[in-house]
Amino acid sequence: MYCHKLILQMSINRTVIITGAGFKTQMSVQSIKNIFTDKSVKINMGSAVAKKMAEEDFDLILISRTQEKLDKIKSDIIDLHPSVKITTVVLNILDDTEVKNFTKKLKRKDTTFHYVHSSGLSSGNYKVKNDNPYLSVEATGEDLVMLEFEIIVKSLLLMMKHLLPIFEKQKETRVVVINSMSGIRPFPFGFSHSAAKGGLHNAVRSLCLELNPKNIRVSEVNPGIVDTGFYDNKEIEKAIISICKTFGYDLKSIPKMPPSAVASAVKLCLTEDSHFLSINMVAPGQIPNLGA
Repeated sequence: MYCHKLILQMSINRTVIITGAGFKTQMSVQSIKNIFTDKSVKINMGSAVAKKMAEEDFDLILISRTQEKLDKIKSDIIDLHPSVKITTVVLNILDDTEVKNFTKKLKRKDTTFHYVHSSGLSSGNYKVKNDNPYLSVEATGEDLVMLEFEIIVKSLLLMMKHLLPIFEKQKETRVVVINSMSGIRPFPFGFSHSAAKGGLHNAVRSLCLELNPKNIRVSEVNPGIVDTGFYDNKEIEKAIISICKTFGYDLKSIPKMPPSAVASAVKLCLTEDSHFLSINMVAPGQIPNLGA
């Protein structure tokens, strides 16, 4: 998918670029009244952040690979916050040329851009049995390892590389990377997932140190299990409960935090006077171990 002719210009001086906004539903998109209030819909962290920052009067640039869902997210946020200006962009953030073309079209006058990196492996890119990525070593394909890593780490590199010339000219920029507790807390049956998230964690720490002298404040939010609909899969729930036992937790069901909790943490990173280096968070009752 390509970034079509686009002039991105917002009227107020705070605009946040958010990747990976989406939602899960069994209904047709046209039949949903509003994704943020309809109980049959589960929004992901990117959509939750978009809604939260709209509440804070940020204008939004939403990036994903599905125009239909982007249009729905945009219309439903505007229903709740009519004054917010939202631009949607269908973009493959793993394609250097597409990312470069996108950043070239950003209008910078009187606008301060911030960035939230929220991307991950989707079932549309790679299919595993029962949609369960928590696999034993012998069941983990080498293509899955490389794909998981590229989707979150390479995409961050490309977005930062092409946004950096804009960020360097701003008085201050906030960058928030939504990673995972998996990046600092490896677990059994997580070879691919832990490797990718751990790589992202160290990439973020490197960015934080390198860009801080340029007044680019890089933060990392590490949530545990979030109720995005992904864990409703019975095979995945079974795998997670088994993993939790290695930490001494005999759970019958998985404690999950709402995506809005992650959005609140991102808001802190984007709006508070202090520079949050990282926020580690789990749902009440979820394993709080910081290391394996």
